[in-house]
Amino acid sequence: MDIIEEMQDIEDEQISPIIQIFERLTFERGHEVQDQVTAIIELFSLSDVTLDMLDTLIDCIKIIFVNQHTNKNIRILDFIITLTHVTHINYTSNKNLALVFDTLIDIFSQAMIAFDSQIRCTTFRLLNKLQTFIDLSRSPYIPDQFGQYLLELLRNETTFLVLDEIIPLAAKFQHKNHRFIDAFLDRINSPKWTAYLDRRRQIILLLEYSSSSLQFLLSTIENDNDLSQLAFESLLADERGFTLDTIGRQGRLTIFKIASTSHDLSRLIFTRWISQSGHELVHLLQLCEISTLNENKKNNDRFIIETCLRYFLKDNHIRRIVLNNTKIAIGGNKGGILSSNISNYIEHLFIWRILCELINEEDDDTNIHPDFHEFISYLYRIIKSSVNEKLSVTKEFIIFQYVSILSTFDMLDIYRRKCVEAMSRCILVHYGQYEPIIKQAHQLIHHIYPSNDTINERYQLIIYTLNDIIQRCQNVQLEKLIFIQCMTIARVFIEQEKQFDLNYANFKQLIDSLIKSGLSHNEFDSQTQTLSTLGSLMCHSQQAAMEYIKQIFHIINKVENISLKCQSLSIFIDILLVHGINILTTTINLDNLTPSQFLTEYFLNLFHEQNMEIKTIIVFGLMKLFLSSRLEPTIILLRIILDYRFTNDHRSINQHERNQITSFFYFFSHLSNSNVLLIEELTFDLITHCLPFISNNSTIAYKSILTESMSYFCIELLSLLTLPTEEYSHYNLAKNLLESIHNSTNNSSICIIKSYLNTIKHLQFQYMNKQQLNIILQLIIQLRQYPNLPMIITNSIKSIHDQIQSSLKLIGKLTNGNNDDDKRSRSPSQSSPISVKRLALSFDPPITSSPAILHDRTNQMTNNNMNQSTQKGIKRKLTTHQYTTLDFENDPDNYF
Repeated sequence: MDIIEEMQDIEDEQISPIIQIFERLTFERGHEVQDQVTAIIELFSLSDVTLDMLDTLIDCIKIIFVNQHTNKNIRILDFIITLTHVTHINYTSNKNLALVFDTLIDIFSQAMIAFDSQIRCTTFRLLNKLQTFIDLSRSPYIPDQFGQYLLELLRNETTFLVLDEIIPLAAKFQHKNHRFIDAFLDRINSPKWTAYLDRRRQIILLLEYSSSSLQFLLSTIENDNDLSQLAFESLLADERGFTLDTIGRQGRLTIFKIASTSHDLSRLIFTRWISQSGHELVHLLQLCEISTLNENKKNNDRFIIETCLRYFLKDNHIRRIVLNNTKIAIGGNKGGILSSNISNYIEHLFIWRILCELINEEDDDTNIHPDFHEFISYLYRIIKSSVNEKLSVTKEFIIFQYVSILSTFDMLDIYRRKCVEAMSRCILVHYGQYEPIIKQAHQLIHHIYPSNDTINERYQLIIYTLNDIIQRCQNVQLEKLIFIQCMTIARVFIEQEKQFDLNYANFKQLIDSLIKSGLSHNEFDSQTQTLSTLGSLMCHSQQAAMEYIKQIFHIINKVENISLKCQSLSIFIDILLVHGINILTTTINLDNLTPSQFLTEYFLNLFHEQNMEIKTIIVFGLMKLFLSSRLEPTIILLRIILDYRFTNDHRSINQHERNQITSFFYFFSHLSNSNVLLIEELTFDLITHCLPFISNNSTIAYKSILTESMSYFCIELLSLLTLPTEEYSHYNLAKNLLESIHNSTNNSSICIIKSYLNTIKHLQFQYMNKQQLNIILQLIIQLRQYPNLPMIITNSIKSIHDQIQSSLKLIGKLTNGNNDDDKRSRSPSQSSPISVKRLALSFDPPITSSPAILHDRTNQMTNNNMNQSTQKGIKRKLTTHQYTTLDFENDPDNYF
């Protein structure tokens, strides 16, 4: 009789005979352990399971293990293999078997920490099958010890085959214990895991919400790497806890920032958030606090959200739904104007303005424009109601939306143009200090006078408005406010005029009087506004630059206020970027120096003033001037940038700035052979004047411990195989250092020889040709003739000698003794003008001046300059413990 028949015969009898049967059967031949356990589980899966029966099952299994003449690990492995075999049963319809597995969890707990990795792997494979029908993290049969074992294995498991089974199971326990999330983050951030991209991607797709996982995912999408797309999708996974509320305001803004680069991503975030939360679009915008987001050069969060919304509304079906909802919000109001009494008024107004800009006024089916006469009357009443009061952020936002809607109307009708012209002057007069509104008012002016034929009308309107504002100033207390209004209006007008011309006598006379008054003013705000306007004027007009550059120099050299000095210095660099350094020859006394020599001396003196703000402006200004070919680079100026990069602590310079400077040096060294030679000279200068790589602090020449870091940086920079040079820079550096020892008695001291040799040991001899290696070898051999050399120097000589000999042997093997056939190659391939343009576009900070209007002009000048020469592209991504290079081969056009 087989096992199943015997069990069925005594099912209603006492439990002890069941155990007796199995005790007897285990000693009989022909009954394998797999068959026995399978028969037990199949039997129990066919009937209602009681607690007594579960206890019996456990006892039977233990009896089998006790009587098997194998070691413990093999017994456990046999049992697990058996359980793996029976998992082919349909667990979904068989709840009894699920209970059986719950009762056996203590056996799993022991097997999962077994010494044998095969046992661990099979255990977790079975547990993952079990997880498909039982949530182990929520099962009452799972003890806390099981979770502790799992967490420790997630942290410490070294066998990847086992770890691949642990990861999906451990992901189910994240909600129960956030330490699982931290363990996942430790794994994915570990340098050892950099090469395991698939496993890192798997973890990102399993990560659940916590404050640490949120910050990790946000930083990942901002860094644009191989994990960015999956991280972006994870941030939208509300089933893992990443909801609109949990990701927070800053998290939402970061997601909007990334999504604004893509139509598909923008549609994805709105669709996902609306469907997940059940909110309408207006509620989503309310959660983003759209009215409180300020617009300026450093913060454009509102524009980013608007860009995403425009992408979202490009879909005709979506736009029609939003349009109908907006019409319902407007209702039957007179003139089709949105009422300020409705709920979510701010958000509805924001959507209404965007729809007016996207939809043509003449489209009868989808037109959402209000009646023009009613609308302009309504806007005029809003303006008059807020005259002579400081606008709140919300009020400023509302007026900006209405002025923007006004610019969407068709201006073919002369009546409309006259109304809009009057309204534009009204806006300029009353809101001159609010730059966003002023910019929109200037757009209205361009809307009614759009062509070059009407440019005179635009100038006359601005002149008339500025004079009107000045004449209205009857109160001395309002003089400062009126002056700031005039300066803001003038600056915005200059920046928005694409073909600005200072030949209009009335405008020039007015702007000159305002600038002279502002420069002589005692109020700091007035001086700042004046410099902002003057900077825009000088960058747009070479005539103005030549007239006022002396005043800029005076402020930089004489004024004590650091903010004004920094602002003036930024303006000076912008002028050089736009008009070139030759503008100095006719405006400044150069003391018989060339403009390049004068600027080198001038920047060097300013840099030594020990003010970090000034140093920062100089360093990043020099980088722009070098990359735009406005200023010829020199060793002294490059040393300024390198000193700033390495000699300032983390409180003075952040990591982002350090990375920008690192990017600059990599970009700069690949532009031309002359730049490579400059880096060689800079490296030689660092080594010979500051003596890095030694520990003897008593020497006077040992100036800074960071000299060693700078030398390492330059040596690694010269190690790149894509540099546009025919002769390997490490050879030149080694040859020059050794010759300086032999040719100068001053360089023959023990300290200097030690420093030079320690530098040479860091060089790469494997890329030198046979002739170069022999030259270096002869120079090294000459050092052995020096008397009384300490052991440390003789060891260095031997080490370098062995490296050279090893490279010579390698050449001999590759060439079979043929001196003319060196099969090694390190010549870089030529890069295309397109790749060079990508290099320029990917550089951060951008090669532009600070005023917004200069972006197009300076980029055009920079890109034209880049296309005139042949450059080499970096072909590999190099990461060291000191710095990270940029992978310039990747196309930055698409974020993912």
